[in-house]
Amino acid sequence: MEINITAGMLLVIMAGTFSGTFAIPFKFNTRWQWENNWIIWTVLALLVMPWIVSLITVPNLFSIYAESIDNVLLVALFGTIWGIGAILFGRGIHYLGVSLSLPIMLGLINSVGTIMPIVYKDPAALFEPSGLQILTGVAVLLLGIVIVSIAGSQKDAGKNEASDASGKSFTLGIIVCVLAGIFGPMVNFAFVFGEPMQLKAIESGAASTFASNTIWSIALTCGFIANFVYCLYLLRKNNTARLFKNSTPLYWFWAALSGIIWYGSVMFYGMGSNKLGDLGASVGWALMQSLAIIAGNVSGILAGEWKGAGKRSVTIMAAGMLVLLLGVLVIAFV
Repeated sequence: MEINITAGMLLVIMAGTFSGTFAIPFKFNTRWQWENNWIIWTVLALLVMPWIVSLITVPNLFSIYAESIDNVLLVALFGTIWGIGAILFGRGIHYLGVSLSLPIMLGLINSVGTIMPIVYKDPAALFEPSGLQILTGVAVLLLGIVIVSIAGSQKDAGKNEASDASGKSFTLGIIVCVLAGIFGPMVNFAFVFGEPMQLKAIESGAASTFASNTIWSIALTCGFIANFVYCLYLLRKNNTARLFKNSTPLYWFWAALSGIIWYGSVMFYGMGSNKLGDLGASVGWALMQSLAIIAGNVSGILAGEWKGAGKRSVTIMAAGMLVLLLGVLVIAFV
């Protein structure tokens, strides 16, 4: 893979920005429920876009898959687990509320997705200067996530979050959040274990910049299955499929745009991580996830979500974002 640190960092920054802001178009679909938006997002982000981009950028795509069946199966497995994790993420917020669930889930997603690729490739690297710097950066990022989550909980203090988070529901919520945090970074594991597919893509004439597209078409399609089935279940359960009938084309456009933006975040992450070298899957993942949190909070401010929030919660949120930026810088200069 061609290493270009500057280009890699810029691509990862784009990935984090797209990941943190992809849901903004949903705000315009005021008459739709979550599942109405999400099923269209699922089709575009996890099925249509990955295959269109892969078929355009990777010659002999299906021949590569036929020659890499073991890796295809591993990538498909991790993609399926990630898809389940995406559903559990939403359920975790339902059971425990934003303030308690996000530090658990985002903390695990960030740390597991950053550290485990190094453990898989070379565990001893964790105790080298670069590995210790990454561990320090992850610790700083986790602190920033906790601080930002505290700010969010204070902002939403008036809302009745996680009213059922007691007894069995609380225990179930903790289990769901832990599983969501462990399953969430599985898409990064697909990226790591799919490296032989990328090499075959380059041998077949694909540019190294686009080689990771061979992974996303498989991993995200498997994630699509779990999300699509869950959306169908909710549409039936909540009788919300009827909302599609009286909606304007703009509703479909906004939901589709959201899916395209999110897929862009994954595509840019793959492109950027490949250009960061051997630690790309760890450094790139940590940077993308942290920048997504920062971008999401900034977009929330611009959208007026923090309007009326107390000065204390705004101050805590700003402090959390500064800590996140510090963690990003620690990892960025590995």
